[in-house]
Amino acid sequence: MKTISIGKFIIGLNEPCLILAELGAMQEDLNGMKKLIKVSKEAGADAVKIQTYRAETIAHPSAEFEFEDGSKMFQMEFFKKLEISQDDHKELFDYARELGIAIFSTPSYYDDVDFLEELGVPAYKTGSDDLTNRPFLEYIARKGKPMIVSTGMSTLAEVEEAVETILKTGNDQLVLLHCTTSYPPAPEFANLNVMNTLRSAFDVPIGYSDHVAGIFSSILAASMGASVIEKHITLDRKSKRPDCEVSIEPSELKEMVEQIRLIPILQGSSIKKIYPSEKKWRRNGRKSLVANRNLKCGDVIGKEDLKIIRPGTGIPPRYMDFIVGKTLKKDISENEIIPHDAF
Repeated sequence: MKTISIGKFIIGLNEPCLILAELGAMQEDLNGMKKLIKVSKEAGADAVKIQTYRAETIAHPSAEFEFEDGSKMFQMEFFKKLEISQDDHKELFDYARELGIAIFSTPSYYDDVDFLEELGVPAYKTGSDDLTNRPFLEYIARKGKPMIVSTGMSTLAEVEEAVETILKTGNDQLVLLHCTTSYPPAPEFANLNVMNTLRSAFDVPIGYSDHVAGIFSSILAASMGASVIEKHITLDRKSKRPDCEVSIEPSELKEMVEQIRLIPILQGSSIKKIYPSEKKWRRNGRKSLVANRNLKCGDVIGKEDLKIIRPGTGIPPRYMDFIVGKTLKKDISENEIIPHDAF
């Protein structure tokens, strides 16, 4: 399995998981977005991601959103409220770099890509809505930078077509993210095993863009080998901002990061051996052969003369068949651990 580099990060199987905090549409003002960047850094996330678009180039005037409660809104109206100006983009990029956290963006149109190039974006994240947008994928790929590609709402054939489109440009710096495009999806639709399908089908790092409520699905995905975890964050889930139901708060992000960082430590080595921390427990917790009655020098040991109890400082029980039938060379008191020199 190949690896790719994004700045100082190496992304691939058996490499540290890249944790990407998606800021999305969580704040209307610049200060709120900066606060999200700051808390993401403090929580231990590796990178933050914003969205770069203009309402008129992302949706037709007649396009509508239908929300979970049945209400509707014109997409252009929705996106217009959430646009981030170019000046604010520049300030957010500068602020993230000042804090020492990587910052990416999801562009939605060709002009967005050109603008992000001016900002020196280190990698591109493409949304599931553009997985089948071959001209756009090709345009981004020709910039020669790593691409993190979400695969929600798609078939495996559509993913394959997107991968081929990108690779044909000569850009092989690609990460695929499994994603279920619902807000939020029920747990039974998370289907994290799709990551294994993608890993088998494509020789690229595989990650997970998590829309499931809470943090467990992200932790589980990381334990299954996800090279990238993308999770929406918000300062306050009660704010009812867009994507709030799939977002986590700063304290949850911190916990998620800590749990994901613990995974490779817990997985450890595949070598089965006695570990240093087990040695005292091995002595105290294992069992030994012990005299079940007073035994005299010259007695021939029978099974009924022995019992098996803790600690494990004497002859191990696995040698019982070897001991039975032996003649004692010394007296042994009842409940005395059978010494090694008794025969």
